[in-house]
Amino acid sequence: MTKIITLCTSKGGTSKTSLTASLLSYWRKNYQVAAVDADPNCNLSRWLDKGSLKDIPHVAEIDEGNLIQTIEDIGTDKDIVLVDIAGFGNQAMVYAIGISDLVIIPSRPSEDDVLEALKTKKVVENAGKLTRRDIDYQVVLTQVKLGTLVLTHTLKQFDAFNVPLFKTRIANRTIYQTSRFSGETPITAEFSGKASYEIISLAKEIEKLLNF
Repeated sequence: MTKIITLCTSKGGTSKTSLTASLLSYWRKNYQVAAVDADPNCNLSRWLDKGSLKDIPHVAEIDEGNLIQTIEDIGTDKDIVLVDIAGFGNQAMVYAIGISDLVIIPSRPSEDDVLEALKTKKVVENAGKLTRRDIDYQVVLTQVKLGTLVLTHTLKQFDAFNVPLFKTRIANRTIYQTSRFSGETPITAEFSGKASYEIISLAKEIEKLLNF
């Protein structure tokens, strides 16, 4: 069965699209993958259209009424569909979460991002009540600087609210910005680099959660 993974958060600038593109570029080697770009800015679509990731099936869908059907259509013969959703407060987020097997909530180590991640967590829980099933979710920390006091505070806050966290933390690395200009990712631009190692580590955690 197709596994649907939605990446969403109510906070901008959390590396949501960077993670989506990077995971796609890693998984396409071993799985049939596709993407749905449901963000009106269409940043993921522009990224995938200009580099070596053009072969990944993807579609931009900004009409929230068509979103579920679009996800189902593109995922017909795929192993994994990644959905990149715009910020909080739109129906598209609820629709995508409602049919997802896993929701990934990117969060930077900051108080504002933690609060927004908790709001997104609530949306996931409410979508689960609507669909009468448990929807798995986990937070991934992004743009991290290891050993900082703010990271320690962030971890304590998530722990206090019993929020599940991926063990992998995505560091703040310039390769995400530079590779984006050319439509590449750390996986395609520098496979042996530290950023690729983190993406692969995250991908393997996700695979374990989804029983791949």
